[in-house]
Amino acid sequence: MKSRTRSRLWRLLALLLVFTMIAAACGDDDDDTSASGDDGTSSDDGASGDDGASGDDGDMMEAPGTTFGDDQTLIDAALSATGEVTEAPSITVGYLQWVYADEAGKRIEDAAKDAVDFFGWGFETCDAGGDPAQMPICGNQLLDKGIDVMLTDGIPEAFITDIIERAESEGVPIFSAGGEVDPRDNYLQGLASDDTDLGRQLALWVAEEFPDGARMLVQTFPAAWSDKRINGLNEAIDNGANIEIVDTWEADPTNMVDGTAQDVTNKITQFGDIDVVWINFSVASIGAAQAIGAIDEADRPALVTFYANPGTLTDIREGRLTAAVDEKLEWQSWGNVDAVAQLLARDEQPSQERAPDYGGLNFSSRQVITADNLPPEGEIVPAPPPGSYEDFFKTKWCNEFTGVAGC
Repeated sequence: MKSRTRSRLWRLLALLLVFTMIAAACGDDDDDTSASGDDGTSSDDGASGDDGASGDDGDMMEAPGTTFGDDQTLIDAALSATGEVTEAPSITVGYLQWVYADEAGKRIEDAAKDAVDFFGWGFETCDAGGDPAQMPICGNQLLDKGIDVMLTDGIPEAFITDIIERAESEGVPIFSAGGEVDPRDNYLQGLASDDTDLGRQLALWVAEEFPDGARMLVQTFPAAWSDKRINGLNEAIDNGANIEIVDTWEADPTNMVDGTAQDVTNKITQFGDIDVVWINFSVASIGAAQAIGAIDEADRPALVTFYANPGTLTDIREGRLTAAVDEKLEWQSWGNVDAVAQLLARDEQPSQERAPDYGGLNFSSRQVITADNLPPEGEIVPAPPPGSYEDFFKTKWCNEFTGVAGC
């Protein structure tokens, strides 16, 4: 841990020693005494009895006991997952962004910042803009700022080998959310959607929409999560989905929008009667939607992609895009931040599952969004069952940590 974190720990130990001496001098007359965080915020807000955790040396801390939302199932699950009350760490988080222009990447990072802000931690970010050569530069910039933890959104470890080695030497753990990373040898945690199932669900939707068969163009991307989506597509075809893949090509990571628009136009011209265009990387769907939107509506092939981002919803509403398979990516960022807090406050090692259960709930679920089930204009797709991951984690944190800014 960084030196400033060690200093906080020594101050806390000194404070606990004072309380121990007071407890020894006063006996049982100090039942109402509670510890305060380094920020001077008292934890005595009316919580009592079993809501406080008493240490072996006589100190006592009480979490605020706040709950969020009105879903009692979520609240009960959060309380069941709550650890013993302890002080929240005080850190700075660095976010290494693949490409913020990709709305899925933006969703993941913005959710991480919301969770970090709830704790009151510092937050630094660097956007590589989709350029693998820029990713190590961004990583070094973040480490130069003295961050305690690094988060990222599914960047393959091979892209940032030097950053991983430097972070390890400086005691900075790295956590990943978003697409599946394979192999994952160094990220301390890798929360992700089930990319194979995302591909399978989208392929099954296509097969149902085109019962007489679909001629499909497929754009891929050089990453493990993209490969898994294609695996899901191929599994559906092997199991009877009447889909013919006419042509497959790889997206240019440095020219995702304009390059994809030109590629889609050229491919449709080249291969003629195409029923479906499949785009693996959501940012590329922006360019694909531009190309599809330029075709007469009666002649447009269906355009399908991944994640119902705000711009994707607009493209669906305006007829340029047909379907997007979605998962609420944001839960993964909140799960990463939870793992960071548990690691630094309790030395609790993160789950190695792609999508662990939290209090018996699993927030990794998928749905296909089309014009038939769009949310109202200006709104995002609501979280499917089991519901609000934000309310869950906020309730959990406010009942197991003192010194959390949002409680």
